[in-house]
Amino acid sequence: MTTFGKLSPYMKSRKPLFPLAILFSALSAVLGIAPFIYVWFLVRELFSANGVVSTDMVKHYAVLAVVFSVSSVILYFVALVCSHLVAFRVEGNIRCAAMEKLLKLPLGFFDKNSTGNIRKIIDDNAGITHTFLAHQLPDLAGTLLVPIAALVLMFSFDWRMGLATLIPISYAVVMLGTKGMKCKDFMQAYMKSLENMNGEAVEYVRGIPVVKIFQQTIYSFKNFYNSIELYNQMVVEYARGWKFIMSTYTTLINGFALFLVPAAILIISHSGEVSKTIVDLMLYILVTPVFSQCIMRSMYLSQALNQAGIAVDSIHQLTDYPQLSQTKNPQPMKKFDVEFRNVDFTYPGTQAQVLKNISFCMEEGQTVALVGPSGGGKSTVAKLLPRFFDADKGEVFIGGISVKEIAPEDLMKNISFVFQNTRLFKKSILDNVRYGSPNATFEDVDRALDAAQCREIIERLPQGVGTVIGSKGTYLSGGEQQRIVLARAILKNAPIVVLDEATAFADPENEHLIQKALHTLSKGKTVLMIAHRLTSVVHADQILVVKEGSIAEQGTHKELLEKNGEYAKMWKDYQQSISWTIGGCHV
Repeated sequence: MTTFGKLSPYMKSRKPLFPLAILFSALSAVLGIAPFIYVWFLVRELFSANGVVSTDMVKHYAVLAVVFSVSSVILYFVALVCSHLVAFRVEGNIRCAAMEKLLKLPLGFFDKNSTGNIRKIIDDNAGITHTFLAHQLPDLAGTLLVPIAALVLMFSFDWRMGLATLIPISYAVVMLGTKGMKCKDFMQAYMKSLENMNGEAVEYVRGIPVVKIFQQTIYSFKNFYNSIELYNQMVVEYARGWKFIMSTYTTLINGFALFLVPAAILIISHSGEVSKTIVDLMLYILVTPVFSQCIMRSMYLSQALNQAGIAVDSIHQLTDYPQLSQTKNPQPMKKFDVEFRNVDFTYPGTQAQVLKNISFCMEEGQTVALVGPSGGGKSTVAKLLPRFFDADKGEVFIGGISVKEIAPEDLMKNISFVFQNTRLFKKSILDNVRYGSPNATFEDVDRALDAAQCREIIERLPQGVGTVIGSKGTYLSGGEQQRIVLARAILKNAPIVVLDEATAFADPENEHLIQKALHTLSKGKTVLMIAHRLTSVVHADQILVVKEGSIAEQGTHKELLEKNGEYAKMWKDYQQSISWTIGGCHV
């Protein structure tokens, strides 16, 4: 499908404006040649006047030149108005369509795509299509018509000078045809490099506090640095490849006089028509720069065409992520026990199997803890329950119903999850907590904040719960943000709770408060929790030791210690780690 064909569905009701934009642009371009012709008529009148100049004729030609110039500008303005109306509609519809698709994608998609990369692909690429439709594409008709009209005009007056003008034009066409073939491959690599660099830049900015604390430099973020180096190397090599071609092209396409003046001298020497030849030469000198403008426009148009096509493809590729199947007859959730039955899983686009034959049950109201070495698959198990992904083999059940048979909105309504990477919006604390329950009253939010141990945070903020996070220097620590997120989960009051390293980045004081908030959140709930600090799982109803994608052991804290297996070894190592001392002081 052509680039225009890809953009056409997004035009909708404004689609009829686009042919008008091209028509007005073409008329503007053709009328733009007329002033040059009337200037030439004026020069011819002066040369052939034999000392007697007709002022009426001069005025006539001058007025017509002005009229055609103004008409050309007005028509071009109308063309741009039409094209911009279409371009704005397309840009907006692309963003809306992409966001609608993103909302339907599984939550696992956002684990695999950084926010910087998503923003770059959708926002920036939608802007690229705007530039193409609003400016470049309407000029297409003029870019094609004007050279044809100019060539007809030139060969009509003196075919010999017309041939002279074809020398630099022929070179330009050949150059565009050969070098331009490689532009598409470069533009794909160029835009991919921009997306990668943009995504890495966002991650780098987020990590600046760590960089500053440990006195590191940009080199500590190798991915960001490497993306810059790759971009620099690619662009420099491409620019160097154009150096000789572009220098020669610029010289020739702007140096028509180098060919026209010798041609005029040869014509005069053979025909002896000095006056006529000089007058014709004036016309060619006036009109030939039009070719230069048209060729440059065609180069920009070709580049913009490639960019716009790649931009649309990039957005489609991003949003063409496999969607989870939707049941036609969703089953209501009545019970909240959980079962994993023979579950295998491999992340999309990878080969290594992450989970192998995972099976366990959670009674309603129980707390089950997942422990084990990093990379063993604990977080993956937690993500399969709220259906971030679907299992490759086996099933996940809630209340005896496969999660695939539950409506997505019903599933999200009945599951709260708190991860180690918190997400707070640049809104007030009240609005952030209300995301858990949009219709909650102020009193409900206040109670949730108290239950999440957030009262001392609220009391020291200038506007209390109305304080906007991230504005006017108002920022929260990682542990404080986690408590606000817990208040959101408490307010939601979902019967199933998934906790993934909820205290991972908290200092001791915040960890104590978070643990109290988690105790409130977990009361009467079915809780699946992941923890590295084993003291937080001692009272769990069941502990699963997940290692290399399989359940190595399971049981209560006491039972697992009695087995003297993998968990007992982890517990012993953990006890030793918390008893370490430096210079006689406990760590």
